[in-house]
Amino acid sequence: MGLAGRANKGHGAAGPLLHAVCALLLMAAFLAFSAVSHATEAPLGVTGYKMAGDATKMRIVMNFDREPDIKWFLLRGPNRLVVDLPRTRFAINARDVKARGLVKAVRYGDLGQGSRLILTGKGPFSVDKLDVLKNDDGKGYRIAIDMSAASAREFDAALANQALTTGSTVSTDKGSRVGTGPISNPGHRFTVVIDPGHGGIDGGAEGLHGTIEKNVTLAFATELRERLAAVGSYDVFMTRDKDEFLRLDDRVRIARQREADLLISIHADTISVKGIRGATVYTVSDKASDPEAQALADRENLSDQFAGMEIKDDNKEVTDILIDLIRRETHNFSMSFAHTLVGQLSTSVGLINNPQRSAGFKVLKAPDVPSVLVELGYLSNAKDEAQLLDADWRSKAAQSITNAVALFASAKMGTGAGG
Repeated sequence: MGLAGRANKGHGAAGPLLHAVCALLLMAAFLAFSAVSHATEAPLGVTGYKMAGDATKMRIVMNFDREPDIKWFLLRGPNRLVVDLPRTRFAINARDVKARGLVKAVRYGDLGQGSRLILTGKGPFSVDKLDVLKNDDGKGYRIAIDMSAASAREFDAALANQALTTGSTVSTDKGSRVGTGPISNPGHRFTVVIDPGHGGIDGGAEGLHGTIEKNVTLAFATELRERLAAVGSYDVFMTRDKDEFLRLDDRVRIARQREADLLISIHADTISVKGIRGATVYTVSDKASDPEAQALADRENLSDQFAGMEIKDDNKEVTDILIDLIRRETHNFSMSFAHTLVGQLSTSVGLINNPQRSAGFKVLKAPDVPSVLVELGYLSNAKDEAQLLDADWRSKAAQSITNAVALFASAKMGTGAGG
């Protein structure tokens, strides 16, 4: 009995101590768990954001202080790329997220349970690549996004593929769904995009008697559109159908988003060399065919400066990629159409000596759209200026281009004249 009594007495003395030890252990465990939990829940940090490119192709890079776990998906109306992130602290310079090129708007912020980045496109686009990469210096990670202007059909196809998966995809599992290249379109009709040069604040050249290039190009492009549409075998669009300013890369973007089989850019320049007159057909090349072609390309490529929008390459590598993307097949098609067009124009309107020329025109640099620039004549020449204002001459020139399109479309599509 005494042993039992001592045992009870001992338990009574140890009881408060045992409770205190348990309480301390529980508190330590709680504090340790809280510390781990707090560390886990610490917001992801954005340390930088950059965009480079133009209205046809853009690269977006966002830097993080540690590896982000992301998901991304596409939305329509308007066309958007949505990137979902863990809770993120955005330390971004407002100038870096200013809309430019293919990106019409950038939005980002906290959603409560996480954060989100939304890139709104200037029309439909494709996501060529979206990767999470470790920085070369070993400090932090980055998301690298490559976007290209695309057609509405291609964007819708990406959405359809998205719907067949989980509705969103992690960055490492995107190759089978979006940005896999052109999608076949058996019902596609031969598509022509006509680009009236200049417009809005950029009037272009001015003739001896006050004729403004932007008005000549729009009037002629409108007549050419009507003639091509009357054939009934083509889809025909214009980059502008009114007096408005368009950046050069926006003209290329429109052609790509329309899935154009041919871009025809219409111009009527001036030249300082007296006596030169007649039409000329230009294709793109890295090296100009002659000094006059180089000078013309230099003048046309400065068009964006008229609206105070001089384009400075944020990333020369991106610009080089754009130039390198001019595929050999597209260039061959452009050359083929230029040759056909010169042949047709020679039977109806006057041509300059050596009428098929080339230079580095930005408006002709769509990687997958055969493109030519047609110089209808020189406003610095009184006879050319008079012809450009003459309805009969414009009619003959428009018909010659229509004939050339028919021959080119027949050969390219292999189904008769543009069918």
